[in-house]
Amino acid sequence: MKIILVHGGWQGGWAWDDVAAALEEKGHETFHPTLLGHEKDDDRAGVTISKIADDLIARIKDQGWTEFAIVGHSGGGPLAQLVADAMPDAVKNITFVDAWVLHDGECINDVLPAELVGGLTAMASASPDDTVPMTRELLGRAFMQDANAESLDRLAQRLIPSPMGWLDQPIRLNSFWAKKHPSAYIFLKEDMAMPAEVYRNMASRLENPKTAESPGSHQAMMTRPRELADTIDSVL
Repeated sequence: MKIILVHGGWQGGWAWDDVAAALEEKGHETFHPTLLGHEKDDDRAGVTISKIADDLIARIKDQGWTEFAIVGHSGGGPLAQLVADAMPDAVKNITFVDAWVLHDGECINDVLPAELVGGLTAMASASPDDTVPMTRELLGRAFMQDANAESLDRLAQRLIPSPMGWLDQPIRLNSFWAKKHPSAYIFLKEDMAMPAEVYRNMASRLENPKTAESPGSHQAMMTRPRELADTIDSVL
C-alpha cells in the first residue's frame, strides 16, 4: 500500500525515516515530505495550516498517487484531514497517531488546554515571525522522555520553530465528515505531552475507528519506530 506520513510540529519529514524504512520492509511504499515552513532556511512568517495543506496536496498530486493511506501525527492530524477533504476518493484510510481530529471551523488551539494556548501565543508574539519554539528541556521532559541524552542533543539541533498559523487558523472541511473514510487512532503508551483523556476525546470524534496502542513517547516514530510501523501496518 502507498502510505503518506505527515509529521507534527517542530520537525520535518526526516522524523519518519525509520518508520518509513520499516514499512517499506513490509512491502509498502511511503512518502514523508517536510512540510511547508519546516526546512531550516524557510521563511515561516505568514505560514498557516491552509498554506501547509495546499503545498502538501500539490506535492502528493505530483507523486501521481491516486490511492493511498495517510497517517498524521500530532498536528499532522488536521493536515491529513485536509488532504482527505481535498482528495476524498484517493484516501483509502486515515490514521491518527496521538493527533488532533478537528471539526469544520475549528483550529488546533480550540482543542488544547487554555493555559497551554496562552503560553504558545505569548511565545509566538515574542518571536520575529510569529512562530513557537521548542526547547531541548521541554522536548526531553514531555515529548521524548524515553530518549537518551545523545538522541535528544541530536534532535534538538534539527528542531524548527513552528508557525503559529498552524495552530490558530480554523480549518475548512467540506466533505471529510460526510465521506466517513475508514479510520484508525493509535495511542502512544508513554506519551506525556498531553493527558491520555485528551487523545481519547480526539479518537471519540471518529466513527467506529480501529484503535491500537503502541509503545513510546510522543516522538515514538524516533524512539520506537519499528513498533510504531508494526502498529500502523496492523490498522490499515
